[in-house]
Amino acid sequence: SSGINAEYGGNHSAHSISSNQRQIALISELIHVASLVHDDVLDSAYTRRSLVTVNALYNERVAILAGDFIIARATSKLSQLGCPETITILSSVIRDLIKGEILQLHSSSPSSPADMFGVYLEKTYLKTASLISHSCQAVALNSSRPNLQKSASSYGKNLGIAFQLVDDMLDFVASSADMGKAASGSDLKLGLATAPVLYAAREFPQLNDMILRGFSGEGDAEEAFHLVGRSEGVELTRQLAERYCAGAIRDLEDMPACEERDALSSLCDLVLNRTN
Repeated sequence: SSGINAEYGGNHSAHSISSNQRQIALISELIHVASLVHDDVLDSAYTRRSLVTVNALYNERVAILAGDFIIARATSKLSQLGCPETITILSSVIRDLIKGEILQLHSSSPSSPADMFGVYLEKTYLKTASLISHSCQAVALNSSRPNLQKSASSYGKNLGIAFQLVDDMLDFVASSADMGKAASGSDLKLGLATAPVLYAAREFPQLNDMILRGFSGEGDAEEAFHLVGRSEGVELTRQLAERYCAGAIRDLEDMPACEERDALSSLCDLVLNRTN
């Protein structure tokens, strides 16, 4: 918000963040937290960032209701913004989260292996990048520079996809201690084919059958993990994340030069080099 609100020439202040922009940040984080609570139920996850999940601490019903309650609070805050266009933009995040989850449930049976990567990127946008993209767009709309909506939205999309690509890469290279949750191919055990696996399948076509059956065969997850390790899948995933981050940095060129813009650019480095 400060970066978009900054004056050309460098005059800017944290106090330039408007009330609506602060509320957008709050609403976005509420939606984010609710999605994580629900995700942990769908994934039967018992830890997240080394902390016990709500469904593990209580049960799945409580977790679902807790997520619903947080979404209700977010929509209540959203209705108070008084800007119909902002409400439309942020409500799209909730729609996309649901579409992404439904797509994931059915993504194990695409029409052909060639379709798999497109489906994967679409799901990544809907479940991860949409939140960041629409939040950035809403902030730009509620600034003195609504003309920056497109570049702000594109920055959020590129950063969000890069974040998820790195997350999927870390599932194969990071330890459980680093991730604060089960690692070592945990997505494979959920039947999910992420970028490292899809790239690896180009070198090891036998992975395609495993992907299509959701790694449900005996030893599928272990064999897939082994094949990814032998392939260039992890490195190619990192290179793709780098390209998305490069796109995010280009999106910042329309913003005034300021410390906040530099911070947004540095955020790309943090995303690429994180270990958890």
